[in-house]
Amino acid sequence: MTLENLHLLYKGQEYLLFIAFIMMVAGLIKQHNLFAGAYAYIQKVFKSKRVIVALMSAFTGILPISGRVTVSAGMLDTIAPPKGSKGREKFGIIDYLSTHHYYVWSPLEKTILIPMAAFSITYGAVVYSLLPLLIVSLGLVFGYIMFFVKEDDIELNIQKQHFKVSNVLRNVVPFLFAIALALKPVAGLDPWLVFGGLLFYYMVLTMTWDYKRLLGFVDFKLLAWVAVIIIMANFTREYTDDIKAYLENTAFDINTVTGFAALSGLAFGSAFLFGSSSRFAAITTILSLVYGVEYFVWFFALDYCGYLVSPMHKCMAIGKMYFGTPWRKYAGALGVWMLLLVGAGGATLIT
Repeated sequence: MTLENLHLLYKGQEYLLFIAFIMMVAGLIKQHNLFAGAYAYIQKVFKSKRVIVALMSAFTGILPISGRVTVSAGMLDTIAPPKGSKGREKFGIIDYLSTHHYYVWSPLEKTILIPMAAFSITYGAVVYSLLPLLIVSLGLVFGYIMFFVKEDDIELNIQKQHFKVSNVLRNVVPFLFAIALALKPVAGLDPWLVFGGLLFYYMVLTMTWDYKRLLGFVDFKLLAWVAVIIIMANFTREYTDDIKAYLENTAFDINTVTGFAALSGLAFGSAFLFGSSSRFAAITTILSLVYGVEYFVWFFALDYCGYLVSPMHKCMAIGKMYFGTPWRKYAGALGVWMLLLVGAGGATLIT
């Protein structure tokens, strides 16, 4: 450890404040049933608690803010069963799936913007190319919610609750306003600062001043684990330029079986190593520029898979410890997703 690398120990650790504030906000919302009126209205309209989960996860998943998986987890936690209850572990999978398929199509994501800029093509052209990956991803998300999540797995404390505009303005709109302030197109404020202010608002609203109660909503084991992941990711990403240079100057023979396999393994391994969406997009783009855009979808699928299961990618750890989702549950869901992605990407090579 040198003085030059010392900053890697604390770089990005403000994210821990963001997680802690979200946990406290979600805890107050759930404890005081602040969203109950809105949930009651949605359930009355759609007649299904699973629809509430689908809508909520879709809304929070698309948010182009740092750490949106934490926002999504906090929101889903307000309708998830208590810790130790049956069905709670499924919400970790929902949280993960609903916040990650946007990398395949959202115009707000670097995974879409980087190829657009590098290939000088339109947004529509990129999405059309990635359509096979998008179809299998969306199918998996909604298929999981509809077929693996039961109505009884969702806990809504909405008895004797009625929809009131004043209730929504007082309890729900501030949460949505905070999200808007964290959006880059709107204000782009630091999420930890925004949600710290939101926490103070809900403290005033619920007259909660007992710091021990607030700290009781925080999972410190989760915070410690995320801190370790951030440090590991910081050190790993120090070598990004070396990896890029290696990829740009290495000429694998993609026309041979061994060369194609080695190159595919390199694509997956690099994304797995970095655990960053922007870096996996850069790797995909570089490989496609070197070997041809006809391989774009294939490399995207491989890099995306590597990113999804990377140990440097903190989203899975957050969901696991937030909802108690076992690793084997993640392995099953992500294993299916990866097989579908690789299959869909491979199909583009023979068409």
